[in-house]
Amino acid sequence: MALLPYSKSVFRKAQCYMAQCSNVKSFVRNLMSKQLVYTEFGDPLQVVKLRESAVPPLGSQDVLVRMLAAPVNPADINTIQGKYPVKVKLPSIPGNEGVGIVEEVGDKVDSITCGNKVIVTKPLQGTWRNYGVFNKNALRVVPEELGLVEAATLTVNPCTAYRMLLDFVNIQDKAVVIQNGANGACGQNVIQLCKAWGVKNINIVRSRPDIDSLKSYLMNLGASLVLTEEELRNTTIFKDKQYEKPKLALNCVGGKNALELVRHMHHSGKMITYGGMSRDPVTIPTSAFIFKNISFHGFWMTAWNEKACQVEKDAMVLDIVKLMCENRLKGPVHKMVKFEEYEGALGNALNRQGFTGCKNVCLPRLPTVAGDEGIGEVVEIGGLVCTCVPGQRVVLSTRMLGSWRYYGIYHEREVHVVSPNLSLPEGAMLTSAPSTAYRLLKDFRHVKSGETVAQTAANGPCGQCVIQLCKACGINTFNIVPNRCDHYLIDHLYRIGATSVVTLEEAENLSNFSTSLTRPVLALNCLGGRFEDVMLKLLDRNGTIIYYGDAFCLPLVKQFLRYDVTFAKFHLKDWDNKATPVEKDIMFKEIIQLMITGNFEAPLYQSLELKNYVYALRGTSQYESDRTYSYIFDLTLPC
Repeated sequence: MALLPYSKSVFRKAQCYMAQCSNVKSFVRNLMSKQLVYTEFGDPLQVVKLRESAVPPLGSQDVLVRMLAAPVNPADINTIQGKYPVKVKLPSIPGNEGVGIVEEVGDKVDSITCGNKVIVTKPLQGTWRNYGVFNKNALRVVPEELGLVEAATLTVNPCTAYRMLLDFVNIQDKAVVIQNGANGACGQNVIQLCKAWGVKNINIVRSRPDIDSLKSYLMNLGASLVLTEEELRNTTIFKDKQYEKPKLALNCVGGKNALELVRHMHHSGKMITYGGMSRDPVTIPTSAFIFKNISFHGFWMTAWNEKACQVEKDAMVLDIVKLMCENRLKGPVHKMVKFEEYEGALGNALNRQGFTGCKNVCLPRLPTVAGDEGIGEVVEIGGLVCTCVPGQRVVLSTRMLGSWRYYGIYHEREVHVVSPNLSLPEGAMLTSAPSTAYRLLKDFRHVKSGETVAQTAANGPCGQCVIQLCKACGINTFNIVPNRCDHYLIDHLYRIGATSVVTLEEAENLSNFSTSLTRPVLALNCLGGRFEDVMLKLLDRNGTIIYYGDAFCLPLVKQFLRYDVTFAKFHLKDWDNKATPVEKDIMFKEIIQLMITGNFEAPLYQSLELKNYVYALRGTSQYESDRTYSYIFDLTLPC
């Protein structure tokens, strides 16, 4: 979570005094407010602009607030994208939460005075500005000693956690609470509230390189136990009676993660879903309804606020503020960002760690040089560089560095030295399709020699790489291509090592996989619809299917068709973000060795001069199933 801070005014006392003077209206009209504004829905980095406008005169029920901090929440991002259930009128100022100091009040405002610290309690008020005029009913006075971050983030995540813990199950009755997404802002509040109330809580997080430090952080907040998703699948803590089965499950992930929570729940327990970070639907086993009597509910803080009476709201806020002032409820992990650097805050909120569910987001700063991968020769190095020397051939090992140019300056950690015997086409395409294929085959299931891997869109660059890597390991491949695929391409796939190549129609007509191959134990799926159906039909019992490429964002709604199958997703960007240099080096060396020995060739490609980039862009399909040729800019040719 990021917060946008605003500098303090040296005229605060003077403004308070002038608010009582007869010429205050002319003063307010001359006050300028910096604010973030969007006039259309879309990508926040594209549609949100920094503007400056005059502060209007106050109405009798209005309050002028100098904002101190305002958080960037996933709901803010979704609202800007036009994907949030509540639509706003455009143009609009983003921001649902925030804290500030009262600079002036209207004639009929008696509950708020100049100098009060206030929070914005109603949504869609537009808090991303340094000065704002709000109706008095949208504000609430908070204690001066309340922390800045705690105040700025009070009305969404702490309130959501508070209501979910109190409104569905009597947690004081020795109940155990289990939640996924425990490292999120709401999850951290759940942990701290449970600790304050003496409630045991089990917290599920995704595995990551720094998992030990994350577990330590959550335990220090008050977590009873922190498990990764993999550890939850194999845990015996409930069977061994170390913990009672949870009566309350809080779900903000969905998909298979939520299903794992259900399996461990107490009879007649309740699952509350308040988010869907995976963008996969919540799948519920029939037995959970019939035999375990588990009930499922949704929760939205906005809807609760619309129905609740003021007494309930006041009691909740007073309780939360009391805990915060006692330092028993702290603000979430955050980063303070200058208001003028709002693009950085939006960019961080957009990535998958920001839980907005955006697909493949990896946005560079603009303007930028295009190009994700490439090979070149070192011309000059800095004085402290020790990993390469001039004259060596290197490939870019990190994405989004801009390779469509003749000369580029990169950090030594962003390049990988390769053999001079590595041909230019193989080197230029090393870090994308070959790396994706390598990880798909290595990271999810150990496939033995003689076993079969099935894949869709085998005609694409990644599919061609999968075929060659499998051939090098003695693994059979069953390759499905679109019906329109020509014979030249099918012959090429056989030439590079495919065991069997069939069209989609031919694969659908296989009644019982009557081929010389064994049933696939691993399926690589980058397409939906009929392609997805046929993969599930062909896959062996207890097999593994991986969704990647075009299928990465597909909801896994068809899990019920193959309850025995393990479903997984993969995107190379996510692996790149977690992988160590050693892991990358090992992968590159294995692939390069195959390339040098002639056991691995670049996917079908066409070389072009850089000046012919328009032709390359027009000919490059964004869909894996439609891709046959890749384009390589040959920068050894004159422009």
